[in-house]
Amino acid sequence: MSVLGVNGFFRLHDFIIPIHKNVGPFNVTSNTKFTHLSLGIEPEPTEQVARADLPQEALMVKEFASLVTKIRDHGSESEKKWSTISRKTQLIVDAVKASIDKGYVAVEIVE
Repeated sequence: MSVLGVNGFFRLHDFIIPIHKNVGPFNVTSNTKFTHLSLGIEPEPTEQVARADLPQEALMVKEFASLVTKIRDHGSESEKKWSTISRKTQLIVDAVKASIDKGYVAVEIVE
């Protein structure tokens, strides 16, 4: 998955199915410009690595169990973070689909 913006880009190699259990590599660059004759960009992207103690599936189950416990102990209003994150994720997925449907053109994300 790649996300392009006016100031740079972000590329995630394994957006849906992880290549490695506990490591998530991605490339990022900002303030890019074309090189001479537009044969590339500069600065070159740098690879970053997100590491976790457990595979993402185990972390999802752990987080879900934690949310259930919070709701049980403090009521449904105790957690707002995931409703915001899930909404923003859906906006991105919808924008990707709209771009594909329109012939891979840039689309605006509207909240």
